[in-house]
Amino acid sequence: MNSDSPARLTDRAAIAVTGEEARDFLQRVVTCPIADISDGEMRAGALLTPQGKIIVDFLIHGRPDGVLIELPAAAADAFAKRLSMYKLRARAEVRVSEDLAIIAGEGTPDPRSAALPKRGIRPRAETAGWRAGDASQAEAEIAAGVPAFARDYGEADVFPTDVNLDLYGGIGWKKGCFVGQEVVSRMKRRGTIRKRTVRLDFEATAPAAGTDVTLGDTALGTITSSAGAHALAILRLDRLDDAREVESGGLKAKVVLPAGV
Repeated sequence: MNSDSPARLTDRAAIAVTGEEARDFLQRVVTCPIADISDGEMRAGALLTPQGKIIVDFLIHGRPDGVLIELPAAAADAFAKRLSMYKLRARAEVRVSEDLAIIAGEGTPDPRSAALPKRGIRPRAETAGWRAGDASQAEAEIAAGVPAFARDYGEADVFPTDVNLDLYGGIGWKKGCFVGQEVVSRMKRRGTIRKRTVRLDFEATAPAAGTDVTLGDTALGTITSSAGAHALAILRLDRLDDAREVESGGLKAKVVLPAGV
């Protein structure tokens, strides 16, 4: 962030999932382990289509009476309706919490990168007059190599491994079934994970989203977002080989692979 003071993320919202069976039904639906999440802990996760692509991803905050799911505000209502559909007869309540605000700059370490600001959830009334941190948070995420839903990809556009969700602990490979689990597990078992989101470091201002990334005459992918001298792109790593320098928009860029790749 650009300031030491915490900021409110106005483009994020919270969904409360509470009740004695709240974690049990989520455990069967979303990608990340839920049953053992502790109060105050935060994990990355997603809801997938049956074909294994991301409907929306999120951060889950553990609470004594269930969880709070933090996600893009524009997707909150539709996601809450989907969860209510999956809930069936489970003793749980799903609701968008209009009285809560997502904050960056204090709280729990972000599980996606130690370079990102801590984040938390507070009553909205406590954040009245706080600065909006949406732009500086996006810049921090791009600099850290962390892609974001609605900025770098949309609904049903990508598999979770395309955007490194598995590298953030966002896929519980051993937790049992979840929606789309068969597809993503098969990709892992067969070693067919060919695409990843990487950071591109330029010596000048990075090209805009939508600019092609190439290695010689070989197309690797497209820039999905940029800020300053950094950009994010989903690239075909099997075409990258050992090269660590690519071209985009007539500029050369260094490829920075995500940790764990």
